[in-house]
Amino acid sequence: MGLEINILGPCEIAANGEPAVLAGERRVGVLTRLALSAGQPVSSEQLLAQVWGESTATTAGKQLHIVVSKLRGLLAPHQGDDIIATVSGGYQLNLARERIDVHLFSLLARRARAAKAQGEIETADGLFQRALALWRGDALAGMTASWAEAESARLEEERLTTLEDHVDLRLAAGDHHAVVPVLTAHVEANPLRERPRAQLMLALYRASRPSEALAVYRETRRAMAEELGVEPGSTLRRLQQAVLRRDPALDLDTPAQRATLGKPVIPTELPADIPAFTARAAEIAWLRRTLTDTRPGLPAVAAVHGPGGVGTSALAVHVAHAVADRFADGVLYVDMGAATVGRRPLPPYEALGRLLRSLGLDGAAVPSTLDEAAARYRSLTSTRHLLVVLDNALDAGQVRPLVPAGPACALIITSRQIMASLDSTSHLELTRLDHADATALFVRFTGPGRVRGEPEAAQQIVRQCGGLPLALRISAARVAARPDRALSWLADQLTDPDSRLDALEHADLAIRHSIAVSLQHLLRGPAGHDASQAFLRLGSMETPIHTAAGTSALTGWPERRAEAALNHLLDARLLESAGPGRYRMHDLIRLYAREQAARHLSGPAHAAAAVGPGWTPYF
Repeated sequence: MGLEINILGPCEIAANGEPAVLAGERRVGVLTRLALSAGQPVSSEQLLAQVWGESTATTAGKQLHIVVSKLRGLLAPHQGDDIIATVSGGYQLNLARERIDVHLFSLLARRARAAKAQGEIETADGLFQRALALWRGDALAGMTASWAEAESARLEEERLTTLEDHVDLRLAAGDHHAVVPVLTAHVEANPLRERPRAQLMLALYRASRPSEALAVYRETRRAMAEELGVEPGSTLRRLQQAVLRRDPALDLDTPAQRATLGKPVIPTELPADIPAFTARAAEIAWLRRTLTDTRPGLPAVAAVHGPGGVGTSALAVHVAHAVADRFADGVLYVDMGAATVGRRPLPPYEALGRLLRSLGLDGAAVPSTLDEAAARYRSLTSTRHLLVVLDNALDAGQVRPLVPAGPACALIITSRQIMASLDSTSHLELTRLDHADATALFVRFTGPGRVRGEPEAAQQIVRQCGGLPLALRISAARVAARPDRALSWLADQLTDPDSRLDALEHADLAIRHSIAVSLQHLLRGPAGHDASQAFLRLGSMETPIHTAAGTSALTGWPERRAEAALNHLLDARLLESAGPGRYRMHDLIRLYAREQAARHLSGPAHAAAAVGPGWTPYF
């Protein structure tokens, strides 16, 4: 059977089926933290902050090393010396996740829901039972650190949701008599939780006990009024009315129930992960932490923004794959369409339709207005453990109706604009790669053999890509497509400013397209005329640094108008900040702007009208 680590209860280690409780507060804390992140590095700083706490002594680093050494000595005889590996800046537990009860629980629960969605009732019932049987008490029992209490609360929410999902399965299978005592105990332990009260009312009604079902509603109303000062939610109120009129829709397997909801599904909609994902360690750690840290009553919302080609989508998809097993009800993905040249960004109502259908709602039952569809989406996500990825969003207005409601949900948004007006959102600015990381990415894409053969040409390619992963990816694709050509062939093309943008184009990938998208959206806005005219003017300059005063002199506008145009270009990611009052244009964007200026600026006589309302960027 090998080694198992169990933390759904007091922390214990089981070797070949023989469990032993682990003693020592810090040993328990370190092993638990590593087990929760099995297969992923955990930094020493995080271990010290969470296990040693605020009173970290100067010797804490040495103490951590000693604790890890003792854990290795305890675990290695059953698994091997690399069971806890030392990695850059921390440690990593190398144990299959299904050998750790917390991950096995999530896996079994997810499989149970999938089996239920396929109509495999007996299989789903067995999987639910196996998942719930893993619990031996409170998760992380005995641990009092704030991070452990938050993690324990999150896991308890997962357990209760899984229990309630199992009850739904049993109710649908006609097992209403047997679930009454289970639900009665559940309601007593969690008196303000509405879903099990609704389940208990339904079970009692189907067991020919309608008066007791109504008594449950009255008790719910009393408890909520006393504790929260509110009425029961709409689901319970509708259920009470249905019981009073003996609505046939409450009976088992009526057509009325099947008419609006399709089969429950566990969506897994992410695009494929990128096997060559390199660098961004700090950003990955931040995003994982943001998505999995719990906040009472609120979903976790992370907005990743940056200029075109910097890799926001790749980072979001990579991290979403890494944390997907934390979301038992699945992962939803929608490309919002604001990063594809010539494409109309997806309207919120269309995006809601896709999300609702992915959640099992029959297409004919999708509400006909944006507000109603958003309300239905909030209802369907309010009790689920879902990860939603909204990729390539345009602005906060496009995504605001798509934020899930449930506190066990998480949302990743990628965009070029900063979603500053989106409430309760954590923001991550993704910048260009430094030279070392850019080189590592190019080597990963291209293969070390070709780079070792022509190191100077490889470095020249990396430099001309300006730290943009998209440019590096295109360069690597061109090199791979021509194995008969030396790297210097591409390096020479990239070194020449007149051919660089042509060289950064392969198949459906092009730096020009990435830049043109930002300009395309800018032109649709009220500030598009001034900003686009300034863009062309700046492109004709050799310097990458600009100021409001310089732009005023260049355009003949008042300085305030010039500064407003620069700020709109900054928001569109066609400029970047170079300090207070200073703006920088990336070399590749400057080359594109110079191309556009050559096409649209035909001399001083035409300067004022060079960028009219009807002009379109050349791709």
